[in-house]
Amino acid sequence: MHYYRFIVGKLGIYEAVERDCPKDDVRRLQKPDGSWLPKVGNKYPGAISFWTQEGLEKYYSSGLFHWHCSVVREKVQVIVITTPIDILYQDQYQVICSVMNGDAAKTIAVEKLDHKHSNPPKNKD
Repeated sequence: MHYYRFIVGKLGIYEAVERDCPKDDVRRLQKPDGSWLPKVGNKYPGAISFWTQEGLEKYYSSGLFHWHCSVVREKVQVIVITTPIDILYQDQYQVICSVMNGDAAKTIAVEKLDHKHSNPPKNKD
C-alpha cells in the first residue's frame, strides 16, 4: 500500500494554499467542497499528513487537487511512502504522523504519479 503527501517547496499543499490564497482571496469562491475530509490536523501541531489510496481518489474526484494546484505559486510534488510510522491519527482518507518515514519516502513530480487525474492544471504565470 502507498500513502501520498503533496508538497509545495517544503510545505504541505494545504499550508501552501493558506499562504498563497488567503481566506479573502476571490479564487476561494471557486474552491470545491472539502467537507468530506475530517479536519483533525490542527489537533496535531507539527505533524504531517498523507492521503490513503481512498483519500487520494476522493481528493482528485472532488476537484480539490486541481483547485489547490491552480492557486499555489510553486510546483507541486508528491512524496510517496509505503509504511507510515508514528501514526497519531488515521481514517479512511488520511494518516497523520509525527515524523516522515525517510527511508521509504520518494519525492516525484505529480505528473509522474500513475493516476488518471494526477495532471495538475498549469499555473497562469
